[in-house]
Parts: sequence; structure tokens; C-alpha cells
Amino acid sequence: MSGLTLMELLLVVCILAAIASMLIPLFGFFRRKTQDAVCMANLRTLHAALSSYMGENAQVWPQYPNAGNDQDENALAKWWYETLKPYGPTRKTWLCPSHSVDSATENDPQNYDFSYLPTNFSVEPNIAYKWAQPWVIETGGYHDNNMANQVMPDGSVRKGTAPGGQ
Repeated sequence: MSGLTLMELLLVVCILAAIASMLIPLFGFFRRKTQDAVCMANLRTLHAALSSYMGENAQVWPQYPNAGNDQDENALAKWWYETLKPYGPTRKTWLCPSHSVDSATENDPQNYDFSYLPTNFSVEPNIAYKWAQPWVIETGGYHDNNMANQVMPDGSVRKGTAPGGQ
């Protein structure tokens, strides 16, 4: 019966260390890809909610009552959340997993952090379907090359530049 020599043991440890050093960078890559996939799923959920809302409201896009007058992002986010809440989106749906939220306000029920901004359309029926522009856009460049996910009228998600060229 023979055992492992110190040299054989060191060789095995070196091989395992080399394999680990090659695999560790992949974990970050897969984490980013998973966050991107969850972000796309969130946008599709918002698209489904908006489609359902319009189906029940004569194909008219939701109209923010203080458009142009109210620049409070928290009030805007709360209004969108409350408007679409009956159609499925939760507060977590409004956050891209790559968006870091301030831990001091994360559990504050009055704070409506959001990563996505719906487009403003007029009250004309079917107007949201007439133009090939995104329904919902990420507010920041949270993904590769500072790109933002956007959901289109047909429900597809594509990459584009973040609003304001961030």
C-alpha cells in the first residue's frame, strides 16, 4: 500500500488552485448575466401590466395626473406602482437587480426606489402601439457598456443608451 508523497500532494493542490483561478472570474460574469436576465423579466412584467391596464381602459396609456407640474421622482414612482399594482408588478419588479439601493431607505414604506421609467404618451387610444419607441426604459446604465434595457410595444427587450446618455 502506497501513500501520496509530498510532491504529489503539492501538484494536486497547484492544479486545483489553477482551476479555481480560472473559474473565479466566471462567477462575476454569470452574476451580471443573471441580473440582466432578471431585469429583462421585470420589463416584460411591466409590459404585461401596461397592456392589461390599456385593455381595461379603452387602449389609453396611463396618465400621470401631475405631468409637467410635479418633479418629485418618489411621487412619480409611487403613482406608477399604485396604478399598475392590480396588474401584477410588485415593488421589487420596479428595481433592476443591478441597481444598488441606499440601505437606509431600502425598507422605508414611503420610499419608492425604481429603476424603470415609463414613456409618456397622450390620451389618444392605441397611441402606445403606433410608435416604435420603448414603453419602459431603465433610468441608469446598469449593464454592460453602460447600456439600459428597454421594452418595446411588442414586448421585446433591447439594449439602448440610458436616458440622459449616462
